[in-house]
Amino acid sequence: MRGKVKRGLGSQHALVCLPAAAILAWSAVAAEPIPTELFGQNLEHTRSALQGGLSAQLVRNRKFAGKPDRRGVAMMWEAYGTHALYDHSNMACTRHAAKSKMFRQNEIHSQVIGSLVEAGEAGIRQDKIGIRGGVKHTFRAVVRSYHQEDTPMVLRVADGDRILAERTFTVNTKPNTAWARIALDFTLDKDTMATISIGVKGRHYCIVGAVSVLPEDNFHGMRADVVENLREIGASIIRWPGGNFAGEYRWRDGYAIADPDERAPLQSYTEIETQPHNLGYDQNDIAMEDVLALCEKIGAKPFFTINAAWESPQDSAEWVEACKGRVKLWSLGNEMGYGHMEGPKGPAGYAEMVRPHAEAMLKVDPSLVITSSGPYPWCGQDWIDKSAKALSDLAPVISYHRYDNPGIFDFSTPERTAALYATMSKRTDEALEALLKFRKRLPKEIGISYDEWNIWYTWYHEEGIMEGLYAAKMLGNLMRNWEACGLKYVCYFQAVNEQAINVTPFESHLTSIGEAMRLAKGHVGGVPAAIPDLPADAFVTDAADGTRYVTFYNFSTTESRSFRIPTGGRGTIAAEETLVPNGFEIGCRYARKPGIGKLTDNGYELVLGPACQAAVRLGK
Repeated sequence: MRGKVKRGLGSQHALVCLPAAAILAWSAVAAEPIPTELFGQNLEHTRSALQGGLSAQLVRNRKFAGKPDRRGVAMMWEAYGTHALYDHSNMACTRHAAKSKMFRQNEIHSQVIGSLVEAGEAGIRQDKIGIRGGVKHTFRAVVRSYHQEDTPMVLRVADGDRILAERTFTVNTKPNTAWARIALDFTLDKDTMATISIGVKGRHYCIVGAVSVLPEDNFHGMRADVVENLREIGASIIRWPGGNFAGEYRWRDGYAIADPDERAPLQSYTEIETQPHNLGYDQNDIAMEDVLALCEKIGAKPFFTINAAWESPQDSAEWVEACKGRVKLWSLGNEMGYGHMEGPKGPAGYAEMVRPHAEAMLKVDPSLVITSSGPYPWCGQDWIDKSAKALSDLAPVISYHRYDNPGIFDFSTPERTAALYATMSKRTDEALEALLKFRKRLPKEIGISYDEWNIWYTWYHEEGIMEGLYAAKMLGNLMRNWEACGLKYVCYFQAVNEQAINVTPFESHLTSIGEAMRLAKGHVGGVPAAIPDLPADAFVTDAADGTRYVTFYNFSTTESRSFRIPTGGRGTIAAEETLVPNGFEIGCRYARKPGIGKLTDNGYELVLGPACQAAVRLGK
């Protein structure tokens, strides 16, 4: 008699499988347990990963970076007041910890507010600030009086014409180079899209250096719910500061300047991708210790990227030293050789530049595992010969990136939707084929860090179901072939607000990609089962505790898919779950439903609906 005990998988998870046809390597079952390093994530500050994503900070351009409008008001802010003057000043409360040779502009500014009416008030405000109800928030500002005189100032939170919270201060900063901090603690009774304002009363001038609104439940300046989302999808590696942001980041700022309000913003000089996200400036709020705390919280390994183009080997060695042995994985830059990254464009010049950095870093900590960068296989054999091989004595791993493009997301008819899904499925096969070809071109002793993968420009679409099936199949391909490919690490680009975790002002949730990752991580530590004729869209691993874990996906939008998986003598269902879509187009999501499979004398049997995913854990 086979018993059946059902419950939701929760933090239990699953895997996926490869296309039955195509490459011979796909038929070879990995002999080693699935490593956790296949489930890494990127965190790149200059995109929605931070502002509007992981960061709990609610104020946009809170340190007044960039050029102001013609009235003198900083980007993303609005002026108010009947008779007032505004100016953009370089008398700022922010700074960099050290000088840099980087050509960067308009990073260090403040906002001057002048009220010219005795009984009046003038200031700046920002709307669409999502305040969660029932959570204490702190609205603070770093300010100073311009004339060393008593200057009445006000902080206000409003919903239209209705004032929700307000506090008036008298500021008198002596000497006039000093800065004062004013703060307003408040709790709203319900979720509100509010307007915040900071102003000066009477005929006075003031300077505002930084403004902040943070919920009390933040974790090192990060949203607690998004941190939990990262833990739930099994983020095993956090690659930071990128990504392209590695070419802009100044690690000493975060190390030497403890107060985020005092760190100057960072201009993204060459990377046009930042423009839709934060107008080309990062507010420099999340620093090294915050990232390390995040990694410790979710059980991830930090993977840091140096900026060899603008920092010295001694700088890189001192960064390693500052990490105090907590960071073992390092990358010698990101996508070097491309036009959007500063530094040498050829492999020989790159290798010559980074070798002293790697030598200095390893002198501090010989146990580091260093990854070399590059423009990847389509740029010719020169990069492998003159960079990867030339650096292999110091950097035994090479970085590899790929983004898959299905063309226009055409959901205009059921037929075109089905064709789009089929194209995306094919792209995953092509991705694996390209990776295997790249592996053959490398010396056996050089491993691969596949540290960026995604659908190209998926971050400019609403979430959908196709992306989750793509992720399920990609992870299945990588798990089944990680040994053949020589994979050391794999990092998705990137989880927060780029299709794995969707973040809105009042909530966050896993998208279909995040759900696929949540299921797939259950294969970590399990050994792939040797099952003849295993369906390409199912994957099976046997865990050390004796359970068998199976994941399934159905890439078709028109037909159901039947599976029969041998149990290997396991006679109970310990956990079971099905992911069911509410449609196939942009904006659709998975719902977590109870499992629908059954145990028979022939094994575990399941009929999976169109575009569904499922997982089951079988026990003795």
